[in-house]
Formats: sequence, structure tokens, C-alpha cells
Amino acid sequence: MSIAHRIGELYAAKMNAVLDRASDPRELADYSYTQLRDLLAEVHRSTARVAVGREHAELRVNELRHAADRLGEQAEQAVQAGQEDLARQALARRSAILAEVSSLQEQHNALLAEERKLSAAERRLRAKVEEFGTRKEAIKAAYTAARARAIISEALAGITGEVTDADLAASRAEDQAAGLEARAAVLDGLLTPDAATLSDEQLTEQLDEISRRAEVEDELARIRERLASRAGHRTVPHTADLRIEAWAPTREECLAEAVHGLVDSFAVVAGRAPSGRARRHLTARLDEDLLVAVIDEVVYRLDADGQIPVSVDVRRAPDGGVIVVFALVPVAEAEITGAVPKAASLHDLRCAPDAAGRWSCAVTVDV
Repeated sequence: MSIAHRIGELYAAKMNAVLDRASDPRELADYSYTQLRDLLAEVHRSTARVAVGREHAELRVNELRHAADRLGEQAEQAVQAGQEDLARQALARRSAILAEVSSLQEQHNALLAEERKLSAAERRLRAKVEEFGTRKEAIKAAYTAARARAIISEALAGITGEVTDADLAASRAEDQAAGLEARAAVLDGLLTPDAATLSDEQLTEQLDEISRRAEVEDELARIRERLASRAGHRTVPHTADLRIEAWAPTREECLAEAVHGLVDSFAVVAGRAPSGRARRHLTARLDEDLLVAVIDEVVYRLDADGQIPVSVDVRRAPDGGVIVVFALVPVAEAEITGAVPKAASLHDLRCAPDAAGRWSCAVTVDV
């Protein structure tokens, strides 16, 4: 039974007891108001607990994504060192982590939806409590006047009508809060797995072994292809957005490949003659921030000018930044094939050389 249902039943029981023994409607109104405030406080605490659980899930998702990226880098290093067995093990672990990320992200999204619903219910209940508080005082004043005129029955009828409104408000809050404990229990199970959860994961791992091996081999093949090529880019599946990976011998070439990867994700511009050029000098304290600046510049050109890069030239600037020259075509001349990017995310960024000095970068783009 959920917290809200227990609160509702306790509230109803106390109200029935008070109704049975009440001799002064003013006391009944005060008691009803107090119970509604207690219910509002409990709904608020429940909403806060859901928010804390959602934040924990979000942190866990970010940690797992970082671990998956790290395993991908280690697999690439293992292939370069000629140890493909180690690469397979790293990719197998990465595949399992990404599966856990997907499951945890679904739970996070569901919990976020419940949090929003509960917050909306809390706002409605708060408004009702405030309204009832105002009416309570009016009812008490009316009862006092009515008592002086000896028409207690009419005052009691008025109080009963207001109590009915309070019961309806509490019922709506209970409906919104239903399922809260179940969501919290699922999240606690994900964040603090017990022995039974671990056994389920082991069983799932055995059942998915064949598909996981295929994914590992595919990833290994992509790593070989990437290492064999001088420079390149690709997009990888990512929850509700797009992740772009690029690689090249130098930082500047890697940034240019990231731009090409972004453009290829939503448009076809091959063979289009540029109608203009734009030159930008970009600086940043970190190479990851420089990657974001270059991606955001492409998004800005798209939004503000309606232009898409058909090619890009990135050169190192004397101050450590880069000089970026875009060859641009109007959006109307391009073939749009996917969701248009909105902005680069600041999470899970990578722009750095590996042990052999080859640069790689990765960025998640909101679409």
C-alpha cells in the first residue's frame, strides 16, 4: 500500500471520528485544515524523495557513460598493442554497461514523469489548502453569528460542504501520489543491487551472450577500420540525442572531422558549390571546450543564417586556439535527412590524443 493511501485512510478515519463526536463546527474546520496541511507536507516530502532518487539515477547514468567511453578507449589501445583478446573483454564490459545505462535511463525518465505529476498535484493541493484556510475562517465567523441567532444546523451544513471539498482535494492528491513507493523501490534496486539482482544480471548476461559477442566483434571491426584510416568520423546510438566521434592525426583535423560528422548526421551537402565563406577565431582553456565552441558555431550558422558547412578548414592559432574557415551553402540547397542539431552537451566530452599521439574527440549533441 502506498504512502498516499495510508495517509488518506488515516485522514478519513480521524475525520469520521471527529464527525461523530464534533459539537463545534469551528473545531471541525480547524482539524480538517490541520489534516490537509499534514497531507500537503507528506506529499511534499514524497516529491523530494523522488527528486533525490532521480538525481542519484542521473549521476549513475553519467558515471556509467564515462566508464563506457573509457572502456572504448582502452579497447582501441589494446588493438593498437596487438592484444585483441583484451580488446574483446573491454568491449564486452562496455556493451553490458551500455545496456545498464539504457535500462537505468528508462527508469530515470519514468521517475522524472512521476515527479512532475506529483509536483503538479502538490501545487493543486496547496492552492486548495489555502482556499480552504480562507473559507475556514469565513465558516467560523458565520457559525459564530449563526450561533447567536440559534441556527446551528445551517452552519453545520455549510461546514459539511466545505469538508466535502477538502476530501475531494485529498482524493486527487492521493491519485497523483499513487505508485510513488513502487517507483522508489525500483530505483533503490537499481542503485543498490542485492544478491537477487546480481543473479538476475548474471542470468541476463548468459541469455544475451550471443548478441553481445556480435556487438563486441562489430565494435572491434570498427576500431580496426578507424585505426587503419588516417582520419574519419562516425555517429553512435545515444539516448534521445546524437553522439559524434571523430579521429585524426592532429587536434585541428579531429575538430574538422567532428564538424563533418555533425553535418552528415542531418544533411547531404556533397557536390554542392559553396555560396559563401565564414572565418572564426575560437579560443578555449580546454580542448573539450574548444570542441563545443566549434560545434556550437555550426549550430549558430544554421539557426541565424540558414547555412550549412559543405567543407571546413581548421588551423592552429598562435594563441593556442583555432582559426576555422567554413565553406557554406544555404539550407534550401541541402537535402535534410535527419533531426537538426540544437546544441552541444557539456557532459561526456572528449578531445585528447592517445598514447600514440593520434587525436580523438567525442561530443553529444541535442537534436
